[in-house]
Amino acid sequence: MEAYAARDKPIRILLVEDDSHIGRIIELALPELGIPYEFVSAISAEEGIEQWEQRPFDMLLTDYNLRGMNGIQLIEQLRRQGFRVPALLVTAYDSPEIRREVRNLSIDAYLTKPFFIDELVDTVRRLLPTSTSREVNKG
Repeated sequence: MEAYAARDKPIRILLVEDDSHIGRIIELALPELGIPYEFVSAISAEEGIEQWEQRPFDMLLTDYNLRGMNGIQLIEQLRRQGFRVPALLVTAYDSPEIRREVRNLSIDAYLTKPFFIDELVDTVRRLLPTSTSREVNKG
């Protein structure tokens, strides 16, 4: 992983998901990325923001339907604070309105539940910083 070796630390991934079963499935799928990473999870957008403010992340994976603010509001707030990292929004509540919000905010990726684990891993891999994804996709 020569391209990845240029980074001095693992990719930091924050998952904001209030369903512990879905969160655990995502956590168990991420080793398939084949890169060093740190994984942190939060059960609400507010907790995710607290985690982010302590130490920013390289990537955000968030559910849409959360307690308190939703996943789109979370992404909006982080961007207002100056954080612009790849973001994946996952939802079981697919609708034209949500898709419009995703487009308007230029959210990097959008998956509907249920999803295949391979689809999730491939989507996260596409969102990795360029030097990392190039190396991961080789061979």
